Amino acid sequence: MGGFSIASVVLSYFLTAGGLLTGSILITKLQTTSEVVGLLCWAIGSFIGGFFAARASRGSTIIEPAIGAVLVVATLVISVFGGDSARAMWHAGGGSVGKFVAEITAALVVGAVAGAFVSEKAFGEATTSGAPWILYSALTSLGAMVMAAIICVLLAVRGENSIDKLATMVLVGTVAGAFLGGVAIGASARMRVMGPAFLGGALGVVALTLLSLTQGGGHGMHEDGAAAGVAIIAVIAGIVTMLGAGTGWAIWGKKNAG
Repeated sequence: MGGFSIASVVLSYFLTAGGLLTGSILITKLQTTSEVVGLLCWAIGSFIGGFFAARASRGSTIIEPAIGAVLVVATLVISVFGGDSARAMWHAGGGSVGKFVAEITAALVVGAVAGAFVSEKAFGEATTSGAPWILYSALTSLGAMVMAAIICVLLAVRGENSIDKLATMVLVGTVAGAFLGGVAIGASARMRVMGPAFLGGALGVVALTLLSLTQGGGHGMHEDGAAAGVAIIAVIAGIVTMLGAGTGWAIWGKKNAG
């Protein structure tokens, strides 16, 4: 089954966002200030996103990851440079800022396309089994929640916002990301994947929490209250992702199942 797929673009968008996060973590771990190494890390993260996007999508999926990668960069640029102070920084930076954005875009696009190409050539059509969708859903939900949370934070820091309001916006972004990720999952899957979507959505929250703690030194999960809070949010995210998957399946996925 071929043809251009909007669902695959959305799926690739979220998976590339997860790849961008993976690359950023790798840069931090390497403690490098090299621009070349940084771009390579982002390309590797995007490669992973493109690889799984091709595995999760129906038919041939090569151009969709490239579009998803461009949209990730576009979203971040619009969110970061939408304010007056950010626009002033853009103008002050001149060509250097534009060059950096172009380099990141190129790294993500090349990585995503390469990952999708390798996936298509090595494994062929998307699986008809539901089990792999636990992993696909976890990665999609992780990317979706990260992207939504980043956008909410960037929008919040433009104005005068309290810590409580910022935390609320992050939570809202996480829930919205989980639902949108679920819609992309349901629209892309070749079968109804409600159970895997629930597990994947919950695992996405756990993975995001563990990654945050790793970046922050690994403290905070030893308290019962913190662990219980993460568990509650994980269950909520799982339910929301499952509802999104059901919506995506009912509206788009079921029409092209098989």
